[in-house]
Amino acid sequence: MKMTTRPLWKAFFILMAVAALMAGCAAPKRGSTVSVLSPDFFGFGEDLARQLVANRQDGRKSGERLILTTFVNLDDLYETSGFGRTLTEALSTSLFKQGFGVAEIRKAPGLYVKSKSGELTLTRDASLIAQKQEAQAIVAGTYSLTPTTVIVNVRMIDAGSSDVMSVGALELQRSANINYLLAERKGAVAGPMSAYER
Repeated sequence: MKMTTRPLWKAFFILMAVAALMAGCAAPKRGSTVSVLSPDFFGFGEDLARQLVANRQDGRKSGERLILTTFVNLDDLYETSGFGRTLTEALSTSLFKQGFGVAEIRKAPGLYVKSKSGELTLTRDASLIAQKQEAQAIVAGTYSLTPTTVIVNVRMIDAGSSDVMSVGALELQRSANINYLLAERKGAVAGPMSAYER
């Protein structure tokens, strides 16, 4: 009787395929945020939060109370978009999950950043609001547009001294969904899917 290994290999591959499918059905980790939509702004926020924690100059990893300003257009620091607001919300969620306290402040004009010799600085009112909210740091971010990407930069700034405590950055491939948020709901613009959207 001639023995063949073909059925064993077939069974092995079927078993591996089933195992791979089952692994994809695993529940997300406790406390994680899952996006089934695109773009995955939670993924963007998590990347930026990880960078802010990893790049801390003082070695602290969490615990401070933060105020987040809305991400603004680098070419006009008083302009934002649906993209800037959505990215701020995603970063807020991720920093909270990292163990930071996040003060909820809406439409506080004193929190705008202003241009001073090409640098980002906090207005005096921002420091006063941070003091009133008992926040140790302010997170401020900008985005800059290229024809095919959005460059995002974020800084964690000491509320008292205005010293930069940490930084983070991403360059995102522009897509129809990102362009839609940048265009303030004027309509979607065609574009390829970004790596986060796949």
